[in-house]
Amino acid sequence: MSLRIRTLNLHGIRQFRDVTFDFTDPKAGKPLDRICLIGGNGTGKSTILRLLASDRVLGVPSSTPRWAGRLEANASMHVEFENGDSSASLYGRPNQLKWGTRRDPKSKEDVEELAELVPLGSPDEQNKWITDLRDLATVYCPPDSELPPNSSKINDLPAANLNDALTFLKKPPTKFMVGQDKVADFWKLLIALIKDREARLIEYNRLPENQDRTIAAVEREFLAQNPNILKELAGVWEPILIKAGLRFDYEKASQPIQLNDNLKAYIYLAAENAVLPYAELSTGIRSSLFRLGHLFTIFRHHSGKGGIVLIDEPENSLYPDFLLDLLAHYERTAPGAQMFFATHSPIVAAQFKPEERFILEFDPDRGVVVRRGVTPEGDNPNDVLLKDFAVRTLYGEKGLASWNRFLELSRLIESESDPKTRKALVKEYLELGRTYNFDPHNELFA
Repeated sequence: MSLRIRTLNLHGIRQFRDVTFDFTDPKAGKPLDRICLIGGNGTGKSTILRLLASDRVLGVPSSTPRWAGRLEANASMHVEFENGDSSASLYGRPNQLKWGTRRDPKSKEDVEELAELVPLGSPDEQNKWITDLRDLATVYCPPDSELPPNSSKINDLPAANLNDALTFLKKPPTKFMVGQDKVADFWKLLIALIKDREARLIEYNRLPENQDRTIAAVEREFLAQNPNILKELAGVWEPILIKAGLRFDYEKASQPIQLNDNLKAYIYLAAENAVLPYAELSTGIRSSLFRLGHLFTIFRHHSGKGGIVLIDEPENSLYPDFLLDLLAHYERTAPGAQMFFATHSPIVAAQFKPEERFILEFDPDRGVVVRRGVTPEGDNPNDVLLKDFAVRTLYGEKGLASWNRFLELSRLIESESDPKTRKALVKEYLELGRTYNFDPHNELFA
């Protein structure tokens, strides 16, 4: 197992006066693979993701909150990591974190309450954690609303070429921002993967043990172990495209040969077999395709090494039907990664187990507090909205007035003795029940 985040404590940081997140599985005692943060506006879901992504923690460029330099005097944070059987923490002021460990990381008291932290025992031990964290593939996906104006503008294809891709291969990064303003980085990495595969095929053909074999047999063996990158990407995109009557035709792709060539691979209208420019895709579909595609290429490049992914508002601009399997789409793009999501969508939240949901609520006396979810994985999103999001009712003002009238009619019908009046009341009662799907045996408020 690769490095994982186990616990997070925030003290004196904006709305977080003193709150601890225990990101461990209650039964297994190991860090969760999936974490879902939900809560009202202003409770700090995005703040948590930005703090974790910041240059002092996971090291993603340009992710540190703008207010990070204006912290309270007592501000501190503690991020505990686990890697196999060992654990260590970054702790201190958010802009001056240092490596340490708990005095007794196995004691029961430490699980229930943060124990005293002490510096790591030796420089070698500290350097090991620094190296592990530096080499960890880390991705931060901010919400589209935080991206610069016109960042989603795209013409025929994302701006990249073969020279950009070859430059990338010389010193590939491990820290990534993913969004509409980073589409060129996605396309550059995609070209790099294609060209790296081509280079490895040439080397494979030159191996001494392959010299007496046919070229066809050698290539068939190599391709079985090294699938077509564009075909794999088509598989990632297909569940989203098929719902919109689209497809990614990887077989018609034109791959770059000269240094200034770009990869020409397009989305097609399935019914008409005609190219649909990326610029003409809906905002939600284009954003999801490029985000998932970028994640796919990142973890394809860092295959088997795990990582940490931080995704803010994955539901942006997507029709509810596209959200039903959204978590599964992301998991397929980043196998082995620990994934953090911040969402306002009960459809997305319902795809997590209750122990994977962390609900942030504001308490006037204590600041932000946290509790875990209660509804089961795959439950009706309305149940998640009522019980985990703690929305008091799903009805608006008109619906509430109709509900009160529905209850009033029930009482009036019971006490009315005039047959004609009673018939009119029953008719109105049944019409309201059918219109709003009211159930007289259920309470409106959870």
